[in-house]
Amino acid sequence: MVAIQSDEGPPCPVCRGEHARGECPGARDPASRLGVLVGPEAPVGPCPQAPTDPLVGSMVGSFRVQKLLGRGGMGTVYLAEHPIIGSKVAIKFLHESMCASPELVGRFYDEARAVNLIGHENIVGVYDLALLPPSRYYIVMEYLDGTPLSALLREGLVAPRTAIEILLQLADALRAAHDRGVVHRDLKPENVFLLHRHGRDRFVKLVDFGIAKLVDRQSAARTVAGMIVGTPEYMAPEQCENGPVDRRTDVYALGVMAYEVATGRLPFTGAAITQILLAQLRDAPVPPRQVERSIPPALERVILTALAKKPEDRYQDMAAFAADLELARREIASAAVPVEARDASVDRHGEPTSPARGPSSEGTERPGEATFPAGGPVSGELEVRYPDGKLRRIRASEVAHGGIFLCDEGTLPPLFSAMQVMVPVQGSPPLEVAGEVVRHVTAGDAERWKMARGFAVQLRGLDPARRAAVDAFAVRLAAPGIQPLSPPQRAPIPAPLALEALERRAAAGPYELLGANADAGFPEIRERARALRGEVESLRLRLRPEHQASRIPEVLARLDAAAALLGSPAERLMFDARHGNFRGVAHCMTAGTTAAVVEARRRSFLAERPGQAERAQRHLARAQVARKLGNPAAAMLEYEAALSADPLDLEIHRAYWELKRARGTPG
Repeated sequence: MVAIQSDEGPPCPVCRGEHARGECPGARDPASRLGVLVGPEAPVGPCPQAPTDPLVGSMVGSFRVQKLLGRGGMGTVYLAEHPIIGSKVAIKFLHESMCASPELVGRFYDEARAVNLIGHENIVGVYDLALLPPSRYYIVMEYLDGTPLSALLREGLVAPRTAIEILLQLADALRAAHDRGVVHRDLKPENVFLLHRHGRDRFVKLVDFGIAKLVDRQSAARTVAGMIVGTPEYMAPEQCENGPVDRRTDVYALGVMAYEVATGRLPFTGAAITQILLAQLRDAPVPPRQVERSIPPALERVILTALAKKPEDRYQDMAAFAADLELARREIASAAVPVEARDASVDRHGEPTSPARGPSSEGTERPGEATFPAGGPVSGELEVRYPDGKLRRIRASEVAHGGIFLCDEGTLPPLFSAMQVMVPVQGSPPLEVAGEVVRHVTAGDAERWKMARGFAVQLRGLDPARRAAVDAFAVRLAAPGIQPLSPPQRAPIPAPLALEALERRAAAGPYELLGANADAGFPEIRERARALRGEVESLRLRLRPEHQASRIPEVLARLDAAAALLGSPAERLMFDARHGNFRGVAHCMTAGTTAAVVEARRRSFLAERPGQAERAQRHLARAQVARKLGNPAAAMLEYEAALSADPLDLEIHRAYWELKRARGTPG
């Protein structure tokens, strides 16, 4: 006999009444079942039967509790706000009935530890875990103002490109989790949130690691013998039998989600839990293209491989899963490009082209051909807005892996500077895509590596439309008869040069080493540290033994020090204060640093820097005058100058962030 984690059955999870499930406005599904928070589907108000909640309106750590958002199997989740900064967080309290059990408390805190261990931008951030006396355990988490993937599925079929974009983000998040020894074990659409972030409408956040398993320690003590924890429709066969769980268990669950996203239905259903479990163990899924003919064959192959019954027959890790998803995405993008763009020697009817039928030297278009501005993909040129704001036409030699290599014989833009690339779109104006300069190829490098001089730009915020435009441009750039104007960037930067660049960044400081802005949040810091460690470990394999033995350990030590310094509110607070980085200080406050700690650190800070408080007060006085005169822009500048001088002054912070919220500008 096995037990399945379930949220059904009386009483109501919010009001404890006996009405039917879903009828309580304070427990509308799926919000009542989530461990982290929802936006539009959140409860719109308390159930009329619900008693007054003593937590609402109270201070919990540095946050004031605003309202109840939902209840889950282990915890109750509230929306809370920092009274000074105004930032919103989710606070998840372990149910009082469970607080007396050390095992349940341990499992509750395992969620926070698992998430912090991973540190990935597509995984919900956890800021703090603490105890509200006498015995209320809680976790402070990132507030997600978005909608669950389940809501998108209820709207109808998801376009293949959108589906793959979502699945790729999930695969990358899970790969990071698996690399740290964490298996999620409860993947389902309700645990995937879609936000508007980084210029993308469907930025993924994976939530609810409450039953995650740290594989390397095989935490058997956390699971009662004979009990299966998960959601039957998404459980792998080995999970249904209470067998060994590893990363391939998540591969299967993501395959189920991919099937559901692509077809609009689950591969295995049943009237009872036992029927679903047996189907997971024995039945082959109906091929997705038999359910929905519009599914590309490449995507079907990926889904069926992930749904293999035996773990050894599936993708062995998320990297392999993602690689095939990427191939499917490229196949779809290529199929969407007109025939003329894929083969310059054959027209769309399969007839050989002739000079008379091809485009003229003035760029005359043929009916049905992609519309690009003159000097667009055929010449390999793009318009690029440089960091100085000037728009230049520049040649692209290669497009790959979300990046573009641009040939430039002039002064190269600084590393890590922001760029905007105008990517052409068929029949429409170009799309502006944000990017960051991540690599230089100087004249000397170009000579040694036999390639063009220039720089590489890593593109950011690639929503489905922008990614499709980049893919189409890549296809035309590489199409027969359209030769790049310079040799493609085939070889990576030589390992010794890459190591020297890392050492220079490390010497410049922790933010510079991680490639993070001074106002980066803690989830971003953790993600950058994780990604950089992977780069260093990869670089190690390309270096001579003497470099591996001496210089690589030094870089890794500096990386660990940077991650520890900037990834901990207690450590980062004084570092940012000493550098006048009041936005970093604000992140430390919203991550749980109490007002008492900030005040104590401020006294030490001012003792080190006599005169800073007086300087800050002068700017504060000017800010107050500017506000009275109705000049909020000038007031903001003076507040920022005051905070740069005295970054730990809570009253200046309060005034600054209040004005910022009043003006409707993001924090």
